[in-house]
Amino acid sequence: MKCKIEVREPDWKPLEAVLPPGRCSPFMYMGNAGGIVLYKHRDTRRYLNIDATTGRVYRYVDGHYTEIDRELALEYVHGSIGWSRGEDYGKERQ
Repeated sequence: MKCKIEVREPDWKPLEAVLPPGRCSPFMYMGNAGGIVLYKHRDTRRYLNIDATTGRVYRYVDGHYTEIDRELALEYVHGSIGWSRGEDYGKERQ
């Protein structure tokens, strides 16, 4: 999925639905790409991209957003792993 990024009024509901209470404060709202809301972690500078309707998580790869495993995305955005461990998760699910 390829989408233009638009900056709107921050929407924190998708992030709050994915993370436990109190874990959202390190994130900055960066914009929307279609129905995907983009958040950047203040310390790791890594993105967490969440579909505002479904709560599915996406990775931006080669100019497109591809769905990935939520737990892997959370490990990545918090700096626990690099993408080399999760290469298979960068591919679109069928």
